[in-house]
Amino acid sequence: MINTKSPKPIVLGLGNPLFQDEGLGIHVIHRLMEGELDGRTELIDGGTDGLILLGTVEEARHLIVIDAIDGGFPPGTINEWEGCQIPLFAHGRLSPHQLGFQEVLALARMRGKFPEHMILFGVQSKSLDWGTDLTPEVAGSVPTVINLVHKQIENWLA
Repeated sequence: MINTKSPKPIVLGLGNPLFQDEGLGIHVIHRLMEGELDGRTELIDGGTDGLILLGTVEEARHLIVIDAIDGGFPPGTINEWEGCQIPLFAHGRLSPHQLGFQEVLALARMRGKFPEHMILFGVQSKSLDWGTDLTPEVAGSVPTVINLVHKQIENWLA
């Protein structure tokens, strides 16, 4: 069988940038696109595409997902989940569009094409009101998330 997994780590930003903190993943991805990771990784603005992202997930050997979450933490709190820790089907939702992405992950696993290494960096949102700017608490977490992504990529590429 030919290995069709991407040799480059894939970083996927999720969210809707029209609803304040819900756009976190998109803000982070666009900041990463301005830096040196762009040539060493595949950076994808996944928006709220849901099942359209199945191919991206299935082709990834190493996948980082960045998203806003609602887990009841203080706003701006960064959480990290790896591999099987990432809930495929949960009673509570971590983000407003999570059900679609959870289905993507579950389908990839059922088809035997789940990424070998996967990390979700989730940041607790404060507001999902109409607006294109992140709240100060969530905006303050962006440099740390970017640093975490850089460290993880370096770890995988070493």
